[in-house]
Amino acid sequence: MEYTLIKTGGCSVVLGRGHYSKFVKEEKGKLLKLINTTDIHDEFKHLSIIRKIDNYDRYYAIPDELLFLLKPEEAFYKYCQKLVRDAHIFQGCVKCAYIDYAGSKDMLDTLNDIIYYDDYTFWYSYKKILRFIKHIMTGLMFIHTKKICHLDIKPENIMINLYKNSFKLIDFGFSSMEPFDDYIMSTKGTPGYFPKNIPEETATEWLPEIKANDMLLINGTLPMISNRKLVYKHDSYSLGRVLYFLKRAYDKGRVYECFNYEKKKGKKIDMIIRDLTENDVYKRITITDCIHKYFV
Repeated sequence: MEYTLIKTGGCSVVLGRGHYSKFVKEEKGKLLKLINTTDIHDEFKHLSIIRKIDNYDRYYAIPDELLFLLKPEEAFYKYCQKLVRDAHIFQGCVKCAYIDYAGSKDMLDTLNDIIYYDDYTFWYSYKKILRFIKHIMTGLMFIHTKKICHLDIKPENIMINLYKNSFKLIDFGFSSMEPFDDYIMSTKGTPGYFPKNIPEETATEWLPEIKANDMLLINGTLPMISNRKLVYKHDSYSLGRVLYFLKRAYDKGRVYECFNYEKKKGKKIDMIIRDLTENDVYKRITITDCIHKYFV
């Protein structure tokens, strides 16, 4: 391998394995986020330039979409320059991510632990899942009282601190404030979670079809235009989809032969998912109402 650091296109770089431990550390309350080039949900493993690198599976990557730029005048940038023999790699800014430390893994990582490795170390009971639901809903209820809607709730945007058993919502790039003019003028969201049916999507047990009416004209207009507060229920739907995937993954390896208290908690989760993913936005429950119904 000629270089220990290589640019892959855009602003992405791949870091040699020998340097990985030096970057995954807290520094002034920040954490540099790197991902393995062979992570299950890592887009880098599909890039041909990555696969051309000798022993590419031993390397880590800083993905393009991370938001913070590492400026040339900063010490870390200068350190990276010393790692490579070809200074032309550093034309322009190198994009890295010094982000506020939010947790050890994102939720998608923990779902993959269950699906691919039958690892229930973190998600070990319905009681744990219910505690997670209450925690995330409490956070959403708080930002909703501040007239903010997240609008991109998905496993990748939920960080989990494995040591403190705490959860944090991240990535407010799609968020909007009431009366949501920017969102209504340019509606956005992640397919599979956003309450809009994508006809070309193939419905499966893992990815049930979305039949929500949020984006359908009713009496000639979109529901959220006639009632701006219905936008908050987009968060309800997205969270409901997240919970569906979590419970589906958990149930894959957990079988309860007889009725017990744990199984009863599972039915409670099913009811929460049902209420949050109600297709009729007018009937769908809000996050606040869901907390009052199931946790108060």
